Amino acid sequence: MMSAYSELVEYLEPGETVEAIIFGPWGWGSAPSDGKSWDSGYSEPDPTPVPFDLRGKVLTLERAEPMMQTWRFNGGFGAPDCYAVRIYTDRRVIWVTQYDGATGFDSSPRNPQEGFMPDMPGG
Repeated sequence: MMSAYSELVEYLEPGETVEAIIFGPWGWGSAPSDGKSWDSGYSEPDPTPVPFDLRGKVLTLERAEPMMQTWRFNGGFGAPDCYAVRIYTDRRVIWVTQYDGATGFDSSPRNPQEGFMPDMPGG
């Protein structure tokens, strides 16, 4: 089984390096508000691969790698079985997009550049 870490490394362009990764909630979950504590997302593994106190924190890829070994970014239909993320590389910002629960990577250049053609993610 491929891990989220392996999927990310495979998605990177040759020579592209990850500068930071920020994990959000699992699947369709949401971050707690008003000082409430986190709840595990629907079908989130137990114990949670990404501890609640590290969500919303800027992490290096090296620190995040051990947390990315037991789940995948790319999944089938239904509730997403991965974390919401923002991954900052030296070239792009990468995130997970989903359509009816099917998940996969999407990205945009970090800076405006000629020749970049925006697309319409989703459906």
